[in-house]
Amino acid sequence: MHAYIITGASRGLGHALACHVAGLGHAVAGIARQASQALEGDDIIAIDADLAGPDAAHAVRYALQLLPLADCSSVTLINNAGTVAPIALAGHYPDEQVAQALTLNLVTPILTTNAFLAATAGLALSRRVLNISSGAARSAYPGWGVYGAGKAGLDHFSRVANLEQTGSETPARIVALYPGVVDTDMQDTIRRSPAEAFPLLERFIGLKQDGQLTAPAVAAAKIIDFLDSATFGDTPVVDIREL
Repeated sequence: MHAYIITGASRGLGHALACHVAGLGHAVAGIARQASQALEGDDIIAIDADLAGPDAAHAVRYALQLLPLADCSSVTLINNAGTVAPIALAGHYPDEQVAQALTLNLVTPILTTNAFLAATAGLALSRRVLNISSGAARSAYPGWGVYGAGKAGLDHFSRVANLEQTGSETPARIVALYPGVVDTDMQDTIRRSPAEAFPLLERFIGLKQDGQLTAPAVAAAKIIDFLDSATFGDTPVVDIREL
């Protein structure tokens, strides 16, 4: 059995990931603001926490206390929570949204990874961290300056943390992953953006209309297959569409 901690597990890709690994018989703790409500009846440990607040790292440490690690051969943290807001051109950002977005997309996964590595350092089991990133980290999309900047920072943190672990006695494997375009609430938010704030609006509307979005359950299965592969951790930033 494996143990998983998944942030943003109340909906979308995070919920699909949590349900997929729970369905395989693994132990799962899902963290989200309304986790207990969203995960009720899913055989998943639900931990309510505001991941854009100061409790994110504590929630990871608490999850590690609740998971049956003594019965597991590995423990994995999946930093999935994120936000695409604010969708706006530079010069039109709401200050509060910028701070919240950079916290959720960059600061929080750094803090949760830090807490996870510290709390699991002495455990005799395989450790993995998967940071859900985006192709916006390496491609410039007008209107997504804040989102892309946060994800680019997350990619670089993953590179550094993965490199640092290579010298450890029991190294954790750390990867930032681009999951492709997944049919979640985030995509709905993007399609409802004003055209003046997001010049690529019609392109993303077309992806939905043409059936080019990946269902969350399908994306989750591909991601877990990659996590379980022998090559996980060899490359610190990976686009799942290129595997």
